[in-house]
Amino acid sequence: MGDEAFLAGLRALGDGLAFNRHMGCTVTHLEVGHAETLLAASGELDNHVGGVHAIAELAPVELAGALAATSRLARGVEQGYVPVVGELRARYLAPAHGALRARAHLGPAAVEPALSSLAEGHRPRVEVDVEVVDAGGEVVLEAALTFVFVEPAPDTVSG
Repeated sequence: MGDEAFLAGLRALGDGLAFNRHMGCTVTHLEVGHAETLLAASGELDNHVGGVHAIAELAPVELAGALAATSRLARGVEQGYVPVVGELRARYLAPAHGALRARAHLGPAAVEPALSSLAEGHRPRVEVDVEVVDAGGEVVLEAALTFVFVEPAPDTVSG
């Protein structure tokens, strides 16, 4: 499968997952190793002080990180592996307001250990850094996620 078809499939999967639709989280840009997602502004996601709720801020983070990591592990996806969050570290820098844009970038060297693990028959692990910018252009969150690629249970494959 070519990069364009693979990326189109990833994008459709990200946009199509029920949780992402529920949260109003969409994919705005995707290329190999780079993903951007958007969490639409919604008063339903606000906290008690008028900003975006801290946990809601993580929805575009998880999606952008998963897409950036998965886009670099096409071989693993072809073998049936899917990403799940194994670890998440978040540092909130400022209150978030309005729509949030998450940006994840992952260079090819960062996935070399994961590709080696995959070749040896082990579950690949990939760490991705993500930053979130709010509607005012301020970086409000920095996160690091470790994705573990697992084979899904047969009854959990659909979104």
